[in-house]
Amino acid sequence: MDGREIELKLALAPEEMARIAARPCLNTGRLADPVSKRLSSIYYDTPDFTLAAQGIAARVRRTGKGFVQTVKSAGTNVSGLFDRDEWEVPLAAADLDYGQLRLTGLAAFADESLTERLSPVFATEVERTILRLGGKDWEVEVALDRGTVEAGDRREEICEVELELVRGTPAHLFQLAARIMKEVAAHPLCLSKSERGYRLAAGKSSPVVKAKMPVLTSAMTVEEAFRAIARACLEHLMLNERCLLATEAGEAVHQMRVAMRRLRSAIKVFKSITAGPDLGRVKDDLRWLLAHLGPARDAEVFLSEIVDPVLAAHPDDAGLIALHTHWSKDRETKLAAAIAAVRSRRYAAMILNLGRWVETGDWLGPPGGPPPKRLAEPVAAFAARRVGKAVRSLLKEGGEALSRLPPEHQHAVRIRCKQVRYAGEFFAPLSPRKGTKLFLAELSELQDVLGQLNDIAVAGPKLSGRGAEAGSSRAAGVIAGWHQSRRTALLGDADKAWKRWRALPVPWDEK
Repeated sequence: MDGREIELKLALAPEEMARIAARPCLNTGRLADPVSKRLSSIYYDTPDFTLAAQGIAARVRRTGKGFVQTVKSAGTNVSGLFDRDEWEVPLAAADLDYGQLRLTGLAAFADESLTERLSPVFATEVERTILRLGGKDWEVEVALDRGTVEAGDRREEICEVELELVRGTPAHLFQLAARIMKEVAAHPLCLSKSERGYRLAAGKSSPVVKAKMPVLTSAMTVEEAFRAIARACLEHLMLNERCLLATEAGEAVHQMRVAMRRLRSAIKVFKSITAGPDLGRVKDDLRWLLAHLGPARDAEVFLSEIVDPVLAAHPDDAGLIALHTHWSKDRETKLAAAIAAVRSRRYAAMILNLGRWVETGDWLGPPGGPPPKRLAEPVAAFAARRVGKAVRSLLKEGGEALSRLPPEHQHAVRIRCKQVRYAGEFFAPLSPRKGTKLFLAELSELQDVLGQLNDIAVAGPKLSGRGAEAGSSRAAGVIAGWHQSRRTALLGDADKAWKRWRALPVPWDEK
């Protein structure tokens, strides 16, 4: 059977799973009695994970009625909402049917040498309870899954709710998920069981993840381009949320902030199409999380970029050691506060709302009505206008030489550099690769130099405000002086980088 699978996944604690079936959220609108079953699945791939690299999952599942072969494509994933193609066929035995794999039409299975190399990679064992909920214009199959995913000797618990759309629109899934999250401490899940299995098999279950931009094409509309960019930002955010909660890595906080800033930049670039009453809450949510993650990241940068280099040069200085101890404790305190915010129900609700807005928000027009004409504009012309305008604003802000600007003005230029770079990265596939790569590389170098200058500017007041009880004012003075001595060279580097970048042509043609 060929079809399209649209489902929303929520993770929750085992104690919540034990109670959720009795909650009003899963009883209001119930269409049938619950049905329970045990599902044993084996996922196949080549030794070098060829299918995984293409976003394809192939499995054989054993149920009480026999065996089923399922193939799923990459599709899209945003805030726990998965939208992908799916092919299912019954099997007579627990072996892959290679003929049916080829009938999916996926290019990977046209290569006979690939199918010959397929072998088990990981397995899942799940106890599933199925409920059906619905109303006049919608129906959703709710699966309550408890079990494990196993790859060799590695094992990870599964405890999640899958909401699969049977009839209606994705808006119904978001509405039901919001209802569930009001009653239990659930949160949107960004990884499918197969993705979790692959991570276990690779020994990287919760890595720090850098931004990955979708490939835009000139055939895309403005709506399609914004959706693709926003989805990538949310995936970037949620994957690093997973890393932060599993490892408490400070770099995960940094990447979460990058994801949010990229989303804010995308909203600004596409402001002509994203405006609407819903946008106010979206911006409030982003401000709220940035306010909780910002102090943790700032503390990390202060310690690693300001304190650590000086201590490395004077490792036996007792005052520097005392200051390092103090600021290390400050970093740990702020990291703990950031983690608490990410664990909160407010954060979970924020993630769900961001996904709802991207997929079904008011920027798409009234439900059931025609979409606004501006959404259908070709993205290439739109990109040229928006990047061109951003570049002109940056050139005006920076003037002839950055070294002539006061620190606060240099910081403003740095923020604009970041916004232009994000916009350029979003639209990079729409312009010549060579020129775009150089344009963005020079901009990145400029941003890095301005970042170092800003770190020094921020460190001064922070060091002067530190009381002697943490070490000594002399040690704080040593740190401040060490970095102030770098300013002249950095200002020279900033002017050189600014001059090089200003001389480059803008890759996006506005003609």
